[in-house]
Amino acid sequence: MQNTIKYAMVAFVAIITIAGCKKEINYNEQLLAKGNGCKLTTLKADLDFLGSYTITFAYDALGRISKATTGPETNTYTYSASKITAVDESGYMAEIVLENGRAVSSGSAGIIKVGGVYYDDTRKYSYNSDGYLIQVKNYLNGDLSTTDNLTYANGNLIKAVSVSADLRFTETTIYSYSNDIAVNTYEISDPLSYHVDYFPGGYFGKQSKNVLIKSVSKTVDQDGKPFSDDVITFTSQYDAKGNASSLNFSNVSTFYPIGAPSTTETYNAKYILNYTCN
Repeated sequence: MQNTIKYAMVAFVAIITIAGCKKEINYNEQLLAKGNGCKLTTLKADLDFLGSYTITFAYDALGRISKATTGPETNTYTYSASKITAVDESGYMAEIVLENGRAVSSGSAGIIKVGGVYYDDTRKYSYNSDGYLIQVKNYLNGDLSTTDNLTYANGNLIKAVSVSADLRFTETTIYSYSNDIAVNTYEISDPLSYHVDYFPGGYFGKQSKNVLIKSVSKTVDQDGKPFSDDVITFTSQYDAKGNASSLNFSNVSTFYPIGAPSTTETYNAKYILNYTCN
């Protein structure tokens, strides 16, 4: 269940925190789909038993997303040369700190609630000389929580290993791709979105070049005993202009409780994306 909710929330947080701005970015190429004069205006999501929602987007004069609204909730975005900031209607803030056009850290204050206590969530990012994101350190209230190490081959993120700070759990994820070149990738089908506070615009190094079709994750404890397995399959469709018009994914999770039989849960989600084009 924990992984199921994690994937659902990644979808929600990723799209509600869409933004993009830096001097090296061509706004028409990066924020308008394929640079084809199209803007994402609405996103409709059906998250299975978690319900559904619709997000609408507003843009500023530079073509950057200025607001994202779903029901009574609105995120408002502001930009500077070194930072992107999102603030919701309650005043909660999330930000990405930029250095030389790449994210070096990101976080949000008081977003995560555990046992009635709110925690600050922060991530710090490291890159290799080829421009790929290779490590993410995750912190809760300043304490290291997990470390993700990422491996690439043939221009794609193929493996991620996440280790808890107390070394009690290790999650290994293998990503698989089709031979198709990824164009206008929606966040939930970009494997980087599972490791970063995702904003589009190339802030987290080079993206995978091919279309993601599957991820397989296995979590084990410090003794190597299985804790959970997750298999996610992705199916995307594109319109005549190359915009991603729909995305479906299916998540099958298996849990291995101590002293009890394993259990399996299936979760499905569907996204419909609409655009306005010049």
